[in-house]
Amino acid sequence: MMDAVKIWGKTLRAAMRLNVVKVSRAEFLEKELGHYCAPATIEKIISGEKKTYNLIPIETLDHVAAGCINYQTTVACSIAAVAGVPGGLGLALAIPADLAQFYGNILALSQKLMYIYGWPDIRDKKGEIDDATLQVLTLFVGVAMGCKEAGKAINAILAKLSDQLIRNIPEKLVTHSAFYSVVRQVASWIGIKISKESLAKGIGKAVPLIGAPINAGMTYYTFKPMANRLKKHLRSQALTNIG
Repeated sequence: MMDAVKIWGKTLRAAMRLNVVKVSRAEFLEKELGHYCAPATIEKIISGEKKTYNLIPIETLDHVAAGCINYQTTVACSIAAVAGVPGGLGLALAIPADLAQFYGNILALSQKLMYIYGWPDIRDKKGEIDDATLQVLTLFVGVAMGCKEAGKAINAILAKLSDQLIRNIPEKLVTHSAFYSVVRQVASWIGIKISKESLAKGIGKAVPLIGAPINAGMTYYTFKPMANRLKKHLRSQALTNIG
């Protein structure tokens, strides 16, 4: 078995290749917030002039977030049911498709919740994701999985962004050596969790016909708490800045 950091690295790279992870901040905000506010308001948010929580009631943001969570959970469970067939784990050689899909949906939801609760664009001006962005996403996955160190690191980043009117996260904020050390610790923590969860899911797949509902059920009871945990963290950050 490869070490935990490499397990997460392979999982992250496999997940990032999926179309579901490609979330355009501008398009997403225009679509999701267009029902609740004027185009001029959305433009102020997209440009970085204002945060979502400065212009939109937190209850409205919560409603939008809940809808995104329900949608992404349904997608993840549907894919898990199809993937719930006999097969080996193969973590030492390749990342199973259902594992990549699970974390692909977590990464997609992470971006959506970030943008709902006022974070700037994690992609560069060309819409691409670089290594620094992958480190930020690793931290958000860590938060979703209950890693306290990841939450502290995310709070530290946001503290440096709160007083700035920016559209994208400055790369220099996430390339410091101390920050990288925390990301590596979180990556290792995630990798260990993935190994344990993959073993449990692998057992469920071993039984034909039963494997699909078991896999979908395990995905639901894993994905939904992760989503709600991430929402809670981002919401608390927004409330702190409002206050």
